[in-house]
Amino acid sequence: MKKNSITSTTTVCQTQEVVTSDIDGEVVMMSIAKGNYYGMDAIGSRIWELMAHPIKVKDLVKLLLEEFKVDYQTCEKDVLKFLNELHDDNIIALH
Repeated sequence: MKKNSITSTTTVCQTQEVVTSDIDGEVVMMSIAKGNYYGMDAIGSRIWELMAHPIKVKDLVKLLLEEFKVDYQTCEKDVLKFLNELHDDNIIALH
């Protein structure tokens, strides 16, 4: 798929191409293929956790709305941007 191809109906999940660790409640990752290092804040870490199994983006957004104080449009926009960036770096898989 090409850049920015993830929508609210896309199903996403973690890939096996990264090594992850939890440090003080936040996820840090290293891409095996690229050798790149990534650090995620609390919200990014929660998104990563929710993608342990395939999940539709719209369901991911609904779960985040229950946990964080944010409006739907902002949450969806930010989640899509974040997921597209992860996908561009081959850190998540699309189903």
